[in-house]
Amino acid sequence: MRRWLASSAAALHRHEEQLNSLNVFPVADSDTGTNLALTLDAGATAATLINTSLIGELFQICAHHCLEEAKGNSGTLFAVMLAGMAEPLADQQRLTVMGLARALEHGRVRVRSALNDPVDGTILSVVDAITEAAGQWPDHEDSNRNLGELLIHMVDAATEEVRRSGEILPVLRGTGQVDAGALGCLIVIDCLAHTVRGRHYPGGENRPYAGWLCPPSGTAWETVEKGRDSPESDLAETGVEFMCSIELDALTAARVRHELARVGDSVIMTAMTPAAETIRWKVHVHVPEAATAMSVLSEHGKPAGITTEPLTAERG
Repeated sequence: MRRWLASSAAALHRHEEQLNSLNVFPVADSDTGTNLALTLDAGATAATLINTSLIGELFQICAHHCLEEAKGNSGTLFAVMLAGMAEPLADQQRLTVMGLARALEHGRVRVRSALNDPVDGTILSVVDAITEAAGQWPDHEDSNRNLGELLIHMVDAATEEVRRSGEILPVLRGTGQVDAGALGCLIVIDCLAHTVRGRHYPGGENRPYAGWLCPPSGTAWETVEKGRDSPESDLAETGVEFMCSIELDALTAARVRHELARVGDSVIMTAMTPAAETIRWKVHVHVPEAATAMSVLSEHGKPAGITTEPLTAERG
């Protein structure tokens, strides 16, 4: 777990700018690589401070730190997935084929439930692909060899899904490019496959998906901006990405999610604490201005840990 998180964070930093250059969905703000790398950094750092031999305990704590420090749409979704995976692994001493399959299914449900409008051709599709690959794996032998073979199969499934992202997402169709978040997720899964088999991740430039890390002409943003027609186009010109945490009961959280979806886009809400009368929620939304989100949230609770980022980026 520690080696995987460290390897993943290093790989994402290594390919940070390349992933940023591919970032066009949900808005072309050139930060997918950065957001994924910083989110995994939080988990990798936490792992070095935890003294436990139980993979379940380590996974839970690291996933929580990733969720606490999650950056952006892609980072938040990946952190939600890790948090979901951690729950069925809670009492596990080591990772097994069956344990991984259960964890992935739990993570997939958690990610889907955190979103108002799931979109295929993104991280979600990669999560679906690797979850199905693990769930259909015929050999349940409890060995590192079998786990390693499953992970190779999962990397293949994820690679195919990343390829399809360029066909599924209208904004990428015909560009020869792929979704940045999906590709970042593939890199993290590939790092896990290498770690479990005791191998060093050689860098994406030495993997079958190397071509996607080198856009054919300019950046993906430059290619699609010429003819882009997206529901978020106007918002992306002047809007902000708003993130915070807030304590709400489940019914109020559902109401807040609906209200945020009415005034913004890319709404993600997921529980950060166990089910109770009051739950702490992670909130992510794209809105015209920060005050728009604050107005909704402040009616129901006290937002904390607020961060905002413009939904535009300097291109050059």
